[in-house]
Amino acid sequence: MVNHILKVKIMNIDSIQLYVNEIQTVFTGSLSRTLLEFLRDDMGLMGTKNGCGVGHCGACTVLVDGVAKRACLVKMSRVDGVHVETIEGLAKNGVLHPLQISFVNCGAIQCGFCTPGMIISAKGLIDRNPNPTTEDIKKALKHNICRCTGYTKIFDAIFMAAKALREGTTLSLATERKGLGTPVIRQDAVDKAMGKGIYTEDLPEEGALYGELVLSTCAHGEIISIDTGKAKAIEGVVSVLTGEDIPGPNLIGIISKKQPILATDKVRYMGDAVAMILAESKEIAQRAAKLVEVVYHELPVILDMCKSKGNKSVSIHDTGNVLSELHITRGNIEQGFREADVIVEETITVPAIEHAYLEPDAVYATPHEDGSLTISTQSQSSFSYRDEIAENLELPVDKVRVITRMTGGAFGGREEPTIQVHAALGAMITGRPVHMVMSREDVMLRTIKRHGEILHYSYGAKANGKITAFKADIIADTGAYPSAGEAVILRSVLFAPGPYEIPNAEISGCAVYTNKTPAGAMRGFGSNQPAIASEILMDMLAEKLKMDPLDLRIINGLDTGKQTVGGQVLGESVGLIPSLKIMQQRLKDEQITLDDGRILGLGIASAMKNVGLGSGMNDAAGAIAELCGDHLLLRIASVDSGQGSDTMARQIAAEVMNLNPYDIELITNDTAETIDGGVTTASRQTFVTGNAVRSAVQKLKEKMLELVSGKSGLDIDQLDCVGGLVISRDTVPSDKWVSSFQDLYKEFGNMAVTHIYTAPETVPVSENTDNCERSDAPYRLHFSYCFGTQAAFVAVSPESGSVEVLKVIAVHDAGKVINTHGAQGQIEGGIMMGLGYALSEEFLMDEKGVITNTFKKIGVPTIDMTPIIETVTIDNELSIGPFGAKGMGELPMIPTTPAIINAIYNAVGVRIRDLPAKPERVRQALAELAQRNITK
Repeated sequence: MVNHILKVKIMNIDSIQLYVNEIQTVFTGSLSRTLLEFLRDDMGLMGTKNGCGVGHCGACTVLVDGVAKRACLVKMSRVDGVHVETIEGLAKNGVLHPLQISFVNCGAIQCGFCTPGMIISAKGLIDRNPNPTTEDIKKALKHNICRCTGYTKIFDAIFMAAKALREGTTLSLATERKGLGTPVIRQDAVDKAMGKGIYTEDLPEEGALYGELVLSTCAHGEIISIDTGKAKAIEGVVSVLTGEDIPGPNLIGIISKKQPILATDKVRYMGDAVAMILAESKEIAQRAAKLVEVVYHELPVILDMCKSKGNKSVSIHDTGNVLSELHITRGNIEQGFREADVIVEETITVPAIEHAYLEPDAVYATPHEDGSLTISTQSQSSFSYRDEIAENLELPVDKVRVITRMTGGAFGGREEPTIQVHAALGAMITGRPVHMVMSREDVMLRTIKRHGEILHYSYGAKANGKITAFKADIIADTGAYPSAGEAVILRSVLFAPGPYEIPNAEISGCAVYTNKTPAGAMRGFGSNQPAIASEILMDMLAEKLKMDPLDLRIINGLDTGKQTVGGQVLGESVGLIPSLKIMQQRLKDEQITLDDGRILGLGIASAMKNVGLGSGMNDAAGAIAELCGDHLLLRIASVDSGQGSDTMARQIAAEVMNLNPYDIELITNDTAETIDGGVTTASRQTFVTGNAVRSAVQKLKEKMLELVSGKSGLDIDQLDCVGGLVISRDTVPSDKWVSSFQDLYKEFGNMAVTHIYTAPETVPVSENTDNCERSDAPYRLHFSYCFGTQAAFVAVSPESGSVEVLKVIAVHDAGKVINTHGAQGQIEGGIMMGLGYALSEEFLMDEKGVITNTFKKIGVPTIDMTPIIETVTIDNELSIGPFGAKGMGELPMIPTTPAIINAIYNAVGVRIRDLPAKPERVRQALAELAQRNITK
């Protein structure tokens, strides 16, 4: 290998040979290009993904002479004569590699963007070590990030494949028909495992212009001038656009439309776009972007949320620095604290964090001769993106078609457009396709984050543990623009005391602007931050009362017939108390010991999360069920970014029509082909789209049976659909069928039924929640909630301050579980996110921009941080849910973080009040504790 490199250097040869998936290949070009660029751009091997470009995510992993390498770090000068194996080379003669099958069968694939790199790294491991241990896997895959799965099922898949290879057994895809409450594999999992999953950046670029944004170099300032002359003079630059070129309002926003697409008068953070380059290549566009000259009148920069709230001299927006203020009361707070035998008070600070989905934002916009546009992208709602684009380009909505492609993770971060309106604008003005892909650095800078919050809490309780009073003051940093800030601070207020009955309360919440990246929706949507504070203080309360933390939670826990702090009387499917009692029993049998000098700690936390939008918002979703030839076709618009809603829809339809879910065709998230399903947010899609699918398929089934009844003379009640046939229930044997889907299609043609399901009405919260009942409608803030309790076991090193999470037990109420693999995957993935929130993750900015601008710097958990995860789901059906199901995608992350923080205290006696609990913070807290003990 060294000889090859020397030959290139000495002879200045720019042509090399290598073998890619056993095929001899010649590369001619700059040897400073990366192997990733060559594989994707020259060879069209799109299975090797570009997640970061700096070697931190592992999505681009390939085998080079059998060794796993991150292709974005490998220069072409280093691959002369080598053998490269990519994900496309694993399947032989159409037969999947055991790793590909095991990843599919074990549910180790969610969004799928990391999957090719994971499988390749795993292959490199088991090729050299056919019987790997857990530690071997952690070491081999430590450079491969997965944000979705929580890694647990990746371990399962590797162990399964390694065993099959050792024993010479054959693995088969588990595609047999299964009912609800069973592990059903994702229908797109095979493509993802083979590297055939097409994400937006993978789309062909023939004839497309490349779009590049010019970003502000000023965190807060007035725009004096924008000079695009030098950029326009570059050969290959087709157009340079500014806000003046946008025909519409030049504003986007989920609730309040205040964020400019291209800023014209003022910039409010370093990520504001001020111009857009459209050029023949990415390189030309990037070069031209650096030549746009913008003159600013710089204004004072506010990065501290507390300083922003009271600042009268510097206004980030014309309306001031406060986006939203809320205040709710219940009972008599003064009396509640007077009645208390014990009071605890604390201030908890939690940071902003990054969604860290692996697929960078990308868009492909295509103009058509009739003036219409087709936009291919990632999103959490094709229809809301369509509406934003149409409004800003002043086009009728039927002239804008948005297709949400395979989406590599979201977690709330794709609820609103980032570059989609820009690309659509470029395509409309130039009449040419426009392709845009954000760099990972720009994703970190420009996409929304979780709100950082400061929470000052007080609880009062009787000696018997009954809470008498709760007071909270919450301030949230919403960044430069509103995004979903109003709704997030509302959820922080409503969920402030945790899942407990509170007779007397006073809660204030305020979301303020700062000159930082906007904060918006992220998994949990404002309920995570208060859960951290409430669960820490519940443990403080238990300690002061000398009570078991679980007993304290059981005494105060919400249940059917009890009122939330928002005043809602809870109805059915309230699983908090069952989760606590199951946990209580489960912990009696748990035995963990340490012999390495570290100290063991156990922490408990509970949480609740709403299902659906609530608070008076219309919450609806549509589905179209269609008899198409010999099979059932579903059209829905619930974006599956990895959480499994597509599989859920197929399972529900299959249950109604007695089909194998793998035999159901699905068209999703195309505004020209589907009906609006609303935003994939608020753990709502299983409930709303699930109900829409169930009703649409049921109506289609009834229509089909009615036609067969009319032909056969059999009563409808005697007929049923099974496996694509219409049978008589009384027929023995059942294979003597009356009709078939194919027969019905031939005789009656295409049959389609549309159903729009609207969730039960909800209302906005009252400022005083004592007497909230209404005469016109039930006082219902949300139509349902999910609940859960988690226990975390940690090992803390008193010397280094390092914390390892050894095990998490998670007991969750999710109604009826539709897909056990899906539910477990959501719980495991949520737990790893919560672990990162507790120990390593934070998003930091200063006046110069983002400090934590890589995956490594933001602290995304890696596979070597994975604890043992034990999941228990409570079968607690919701009668109005599809077959008893509700939602649960967000809840699993929420209790993990405080459970870990409480476990640290249980181990070493220090409470971490400022998250994350990095080693240096734990060490400092231990030093302060030691100093206090000395001075006592």
